[in-house]
Amino acid sequence: MEVGARLLLTLFVVPGLLVPALEAAEVLGLFQSAGRSQWVLAETYLRALERRGHRITAVTTFPSSQGGTTGNWTEILIPNPINEDGDLNVFEEAATGVLDLMKQFLEFAEKTCHGFLKDENVQKLRKSGKKFDVIVLENIFTECLHGYAHGLKAPVIVLSTFGGTDWMADMVGNPTPYSYVPNPFLELGTHMSFLERLQNTLVGTVGKIVRQFLYLPRLDSILQTYLKDPSLPSLSEIERQTSLLLVNYHFTHGCPRPLVPSMVEVGGLHVRQPKKLPQDIQKFLDEATDGAIYFSMGSNLQSAHWPEEKRSAFLKVFSRLKQRVLWKWEKDSLPGQPPNVKTGKWLPQSDILAHKNVRAFITHGGLLSNQEALSHGVPLVGIPVYGDQLLNMAQAQRQGYAVTLATSNITEDSLRSALAEVLGVPRYRENARRLSRIFNDRPMKPLDEAVYWTEYVIRHQGAPHLRSAALDLAWYQYLLLDVVAALLAAALLALLVTRAAFSAGLRLLKRTDGGSKAKRTSSKSTKRD
Repeated sequence: MEVGARLLLTLFVVPGLLVPALEAAEVLGLFQSAGRSQWVLAETYLRALERRGHRITAVTTFPSSQGGTTGNWTEILIPNPINEDGDLNVFEEAATGVLDLMKQFLEFAEKTCHGFLKDENVQKLRKSGKKFDVIVLENIFTECLHGYAHGLKAPVIVLSTFGGTDWMADMVGNPTPYSYVPNPFLELGTHMSFLERLQNTLVGTVGKIVRQFLYLPRLDSILQTYLKDPSLPSLSEIERQTSLLLVNYHFTHGCPRPLVPSMVEVGGLHVRQPKKLPQDIQKFLDEATDGAIYFSMGSNLQSAHWPEEKRSAFLKVFSRLKQRVLWKWEKDSLPGQPPNVKTGKWLPQSDILAHKNVRAFITHGGLLSNQEALSHGVPLVGIPVYGDQLLNMAQAQRQGYAVTLATSNITEDSLRSALAEVLGVPRYRENARRLSRIFNDRPMKPLDEAVYWTEYVIRHQGAPHLRSAALDLAWYQYLLLDVVAALLAAALLALLVTRAAFSAGLRLLKRTDGGSKAKRTSSKSTKRD
């Protein structure tokens, strides 16, 4: 790239900090997201880089909210291989256990890998010879993106749209102690019993072994099918060349953990200043003198997919509330809709939660939804379905600003009880507001921090000085098993030497004692004679 063709950016100003100017960079975003919520986070981040003057090439399964290719934004749309028709019923597809989840991970990863690499536009981009200063990608089901990015020879930043996994932390050498950092797919807290620590350790260790010896090799094979590059390293090796891991998490969620410099928490980067609501929604909420409840199951889950008996339970409970209910409903009409319920196919969730009359949020427990609620101090009634939603809601309930219901326990009685608890007991709202103050109390806004570290990686050509030495250790060295073995060997040797010396001493003592006895016997015999 010709230096003369680049644009100089202005100083990046944050409180108490002036960041040096950076020439406009070529940024490639690879986001093969199955759900729109992941793209919401990614687009917010990429648009912030665009506003800084950087040129963005976004490969995505969802069109931009601001239109297609314009100015510094080039958009390449690719099909969604997991939800091709946009009507996936996640209630039916959700994994029912750890083994089922592992199987689903492999199926989804293979679909996304084939879908991405065979796309004509993706192939054209790779063959175009275009140079990039940094590549940003997501790493859940989409590890093949690492293999694709490796051939473009640019620093790679991973943006995790949730709290991340232990294998993601391994990419940058970040420690994930199983003793107090729960697996994101288990409902464990930071203070675990022995059996919980055992479960957490087994799930994490077995998951890593399966991923290393089955999951990644299957994806390596697919990569070779399309890229035909014998010199391409294995994905397990390529992943460990990641320059930076941006994680959509914050310790307010209940799990403080150690962080190496190349792993940065930017939880809530998508939460923006509230915008004016559409007139009909504004009027509906303004006139909710007894308060309002917002109900959404997120972007991947659709309320319209609720079974008939559970949908009926919601409607009956809502019809008896004095509060108004704003419900994200994906169909044109809601059969049996009560007069206090308003629906919308897609609603400005964060702006709604910022309204002063919203008293509770019925949610699936997705991390982005929880962050928006936490930012505005709104308590939750959680109905987690899959993935990290179970952990998110378990943590929220432990922190005292949520009540959780299992999908199998959606009845009139359970719904009425949960809403009465959250709406009627002051501590839920008090805890939500207390945690909101903590969540928003930061030296730098999370979006600004994500932009800063991205430009840092660009400025320092991948920032190799951030790389943890843990990445250069064998697994047995990282776990100090060689040191433990050496210490055990030394202790065993010392024990053997001590035992041998003790035995030799006993033998010497016996010989000495035997000689003394012989002398005493001989002396007595002489005297008698």
